[in-house]
Formats: sequence, C-alpha cells, structure tokens
Amino acid sequence: MLLLALLLALLVVLAVMIITRRWTGRLASLATLIAGAIMALWLAQVGLLPGSTGPLTPDRPRVPGLDR
Repeated sequence: MLLLALLLALLVVLAVMIITRRWTGRLASLATLIAGAIMALWLAQVGLLPGSTGPLTPDRPRVPGLDR
C-alpha cells in the first residue's frame, strides 16, 4: 500500500513539473527522494538489502573472514 502511495505521489510530482514548469529544481529533488524511497522498499521486498531475507539469500557466496 505504501509503495502504491509513493508511486502515485511520484506521478503527481512529475505531472506538476510538466504542467506548471515552476519550481522545477525543488520538484525534481522531491521526485528523486520519492524514487529513492520506492527503490529501497522494492529492494527490501525482493530481499536484496543487507539484513533482509529473500529468494537470493541462500545463493549468496560466503566470504571467509567477512561473513560471520
């Protein structure tokens, strides 16, 4: 649900950037922040962030001396 809300917010920000063509720098910064949050949520769901469990967790190679 949060991912859907963030996607909707990103679309609104992009639409406002295109339609009004004002405050482009601030809106671009906001769009980047929202896109980063979307990416972090997606990576956590897939299991690719450190500390998360996902489908690729058993396939990760162990590095002697670094992995505990």
